[in-house]
Amino acid sequence: MKELKIEHETAPAAGQDSAIEGVAGSKQVQILRLEGYVDAHTFTDFEEELTRLVEAGHYNLLLDLEKLTYINSTGLGLLMATFRQVRQHEGDLVIAKMSDKITNIFNLLGFSRLIHTYPTEEEALLKFSQSSEPA
Repeated sequence: MKELKIEHETAPAAGQDSAIEGVAGSKQVQILRLEGYVDAHTFTDFEEELTRLVEAGHYNLLLDLEKLTYINSTGLGLLMATFRQVRQHEGDLVIAKMSDKITNIFNLLGFSRLIHTYPTEEEALLKFSQSSEPA
């Protein structure tokens, strides 16, 4: 059976002083690094992690998909639903290091017009700090 591994980390938006992490107005970004497959067997784990973060009030999400080798249509739908949820709370969901295969699917479905993608985590984090508008 194929597996999904999710690593979670919290980071300040790039360019923000880590000494002000708890100060109102400083942006904390939740980074999820996915490895493996999002399919019928692993979708629930992915959904539970995203739901837990959003319900806890974390609306700035960065997904590092460098090691994600497959995502099914249900997983893609979850990304779009989560994107809409965080935007309603003036947050954003961005993606870093997406493989060419998944990038092609994103482009084909038109997701790339809404969800921004970046070649590195650092560039994605910088986007969160550039303005108070969604990335």
